[in-house]
Amino acid sequence: MEKATAILRGYFNHELGGLIIIGVLLRMVLMSYFIWPYDINACYSGLMYFINGNDPYALHASIYPPLTYFLLFPLFSFAYQFGFSFGSHSISEAVTTTSFDGSVAICQVNPLFLVLWKLPLLCVDLLTGILIYYFARELVVDPKIPKRCFLVWFFNPFTLVVSYLHGSYDLFVAFFIVLGAFFLYKQNYFSAGLSFGLGTLTKTSPIFIALPLAVVLLFKGVLGSLNIHNLKANTLVFFKFAVGCVVPLLSFAPLFIEYLYLMYVGISKEISITGGLNQWFFAADPQRSYLINLHIGTIQTVFSYYPAICFVISVLFCKFLKLSHEKILFITAFFTNLIYFFLPITLQPQYLLWILPLLVVLSSVRKSFIWPLSLYSAAGFAFYLSLQGPQIFLYPLAMYTSLCTPEQLVKNVMNYANLPGVASQFLRQDLCTLFGGVGFLGQLLTILLLIKSLWMAKNDEK
Repeated sequence: MEKATAILRGYFNHELGGLIIIGVLLRMVLMSYFIWPYDINACYSGLMYFINGNDPYALHASIYPPLTYFLLFPLFSFAYQFGFSFGSHSISEAVTTTSFDGSVAICQVNPLFLVLWKLPLLCVDLLTGILIYYFARELVVDPKIPKRCFLVWFFNPFTLVVSYLHGSYDLFVAFFIVLGAFFLYKQNYFSAGLSFGLGTLTKTSPIFIALPLAVVLLFKGVLGSLNIHNLKANTLVFFKFAVGCVVPLLSFAPLFIEYLYLMYVGISKEISITGGLNQWFFAADPQRSYLINLHIGTIQTVFSYYPAICFVISVLFCKFLKLSHEKILFITAFFTNLIYFFLPITLQPQYLLWILPLLVVLSSVRKSFIWPLSLYSAAGFAFYLSLQGPQIFLYPLAMYTSLCTPEQLVKNVMNYANLPGVASQFLRQDLCTLFGGVGFLGQLLTILLLIKSLWMAKNDEK
């Protein structure tokens, strides 16, 4: 008992102890707030199949990779057994108000169910913050910087909104990407591959980061010198990384193959920009989204060239850089950010979570990375506010309290929604385009700073 007490006292006395307590309490308040109905309905239907022993991909019931269901299954099963169901019903006054972009739930959901539903997010969010803290400790000598990095991540307003109000599960992807980067830095290549493989089972994007990294690991220090000894050593490293990636995919092979087939036949051929959270940057205006939909086939074709483009870039990295484990960190962030330019659908704001942890880590060694980190965070947060105005976040007050009625909320939101714009029909469309443009600037700045950092590291070695 004394030993357990001593351990607990040590945790509370840790420099992160107070920040963790405040951050967790803040998240517990936000978790019961509301959720975007598309994500919860799609995941809920797949889980209902899963909990009853059926295939979650039968009859196109699911749009998420299989590991998502195994991560959510224990708590969902607990909620299901004790009667904490989804229990939603629409508030009629809000239906027409929120239908123009679908970004905020138009249904009342059991708050306790929402807390259970989002509890895995809290766990992986905390793990990501702790990982960032220890990653920064590996990179810098200044003892104040790791705590600062944890603070920047754990109290990032965009992360809080997209994860605990919107209910996006992209935190899973973010955790596995930064975990993979950490193991690459530590030169634990099997564990790095394992991390990217597990991340691919929560959303397929990590595999498009792992593939060019595998090329870099195979050819680093070989191109230009034809060093056979290096090639043999690199082959072993490549083998460890590749096996690590493949092991999780093989473990879930039947379900994962079903998922990929579902994506190919059911969704990839029906991609279109329909509004809501797909309105990021140039699709914020209906006329522009119409033009994008006319050329959606071209966007998919460009995406098909992504592996070839990454291969060429990877070879160039290997030819002109003498790669160290620190440079591998920059290269991992490079390919993570590059994928935003090649997605076959318009970039959704929650996808920014994939790169944010890496930018926090990089800001510990290069202060300039705080700029794209700030642009991404501010743009994503402001974008959500711009969709229906800040007053839409009073929505739970209309559901659970007498402080605000649905009629008052509808009136305020509709007044905001109908404000005339300058470059578009409505002000909200102008604002979405503006903040989406700021996010796009963050993408360009990130790529520029990563290339500059790699070039500076190259010159330092001379």
